[in-house]
Amino acid sequence: MWMMLLYRITEGLDNGLGLTPPMGWLSWEKYRCETNCKKHPKSCINEDLYKRMADALVDQGYKDVGYEYVNIDDCWALKERDANGQMVPDPERFPNGIKGVADYVHSKGLKLGLYSDIGTMTCADYPGSEGYHDIDAQTFAEWEIDSLKVDGCYADYKDFNVEYPSFGKALNKTGRPILYECSWPLFTPGYLLATDVIPKEVAPNCNYWRMSFDIRDDWNSLILTVNLFALPEAKTSMIPASGPGRFNDADMLLIGMSDGNISRYQAQMALWSIFASPLLMSNDLYNMPPGTKEILQNKEVIAVNQDPLGKMGYPMHPEDGTSATRVWIKELQSQSGRSRWATVFQNFLTENATLKLEAANIPGWTSETKFTVRDLFAHQAIGGNHTSSLEAEVAPRSVKMFLLTEQAESASSASRRFFSVPAYLNLIVFLLCTLI
Repeated sequence: MWMMLLYRITEGLDNGLGLTPPMGWLSWEKYRCETNCKKHPKSCINEDLYKRMADALVDQGYKDVGYEYVNIDDCWALKERDANGQMVPDPERFPNGIKGVADYVHSKGLKLGLYSDIGTMTCADYPGSEGYHDIDAQTFAEWEIDSLKVDGCYADYKDFNVEYPSFGKALNKTGRPILYECSWPLFTPGYLLATDVIPKEVAPNCNYWRMSFDIRDDWNSLILTVNLFALPEAKTSMIPASGPGRFNDADMLLIGMSDGNISRYQAQMALWSIFASPLLMSNDLYNMPPGTKEILQNKEVIAVNQDPLGKMGYPMHPEDGTSATRVWIKELQSQSGRSRWATVFQNFLTENATLKLEAANIPGWTSETKFTVRDLFAHQAIGGNHTSSLEAEVAPRSVKMFLLTEQAESASSASRRFFSVPAYLNLIVFLLCTLI
């Protein structure tokens, strides 16, 4: 069963980074590879874009709730390396170089991410890092980047188990802390069926890794990604691999990228938090539709994503990855000895659905367990103490997200037990006295 997971990874990439899922902003899905800055000055890949988004993270409160990475994606470099074999930032679009962008981002109390590829070229045909691991790692460290995404285009997937660890070791060797994202096992045929690859090979060598192809800003793409995380293979591949310093990446948060449906955006935020996936936005932070900023800055949902246990949640009932309705649960760090679980009631049907979570199906709980319920989007408690189960009606194509907290014994029952002990001792003393 989903909850009967017999082992967990004990070691991740030895760099001490990414103990909770990374949070920040990423340019790819919103801005792609637009390099014509004369025609598109506000939406091209240049240093001004990343400086503006760094400003927005700070000025609009995103940094305050945990978003700290500003990530440059593909298309930042010239098409050729220099005479020393080093990558070169496009001088017209990055006149101050990547180091200049890093300095600016760091001045805001943020971190800078950069992009490369494990193959000979990037996915947009810029220089890749194959054969240049040491040179590129040292170059990136000298530029003082804080995170590196390494894509998997133009590479032989059969060499991923050599190339990705090699690049990770080269990064560590520089002495600069650089968070390491891999596109491995993505690009590997049948990677979900090879269930030991992620926990035994990928997780020990990467801080986080892509599990799905690029997400799009529509329901079909969201559903496909969510279904992947619900596959039966996840219980032996993704779930055991997830933990501090190592996370399954469900791809970018597209919340606010367009005038999309608020329910869909809530669904992505809730489920990505249940998955313990990185929260990397791809949007225009200066042009956000109403209601989207509130979703992205929901502290209660973010707390589920950032829970220090780093566990990936799972659907309560085994399935084949095609269910439209699910109840997901995720174990959280206990508080004052009381266990806590987050749950998402998912309804991707086009009609209302009533979903139910049985307390007895939560590991360590029984049908008699008392618990409180808090709605994480409504920001309010639901009733008093609950027992046995939690049931909710979920609107079409939407989710509800709750925090369940186990309750201690009531004060009255604890008091009865406290006072019963002296009474019992008094009886013993009385009997002893009568015998003397």
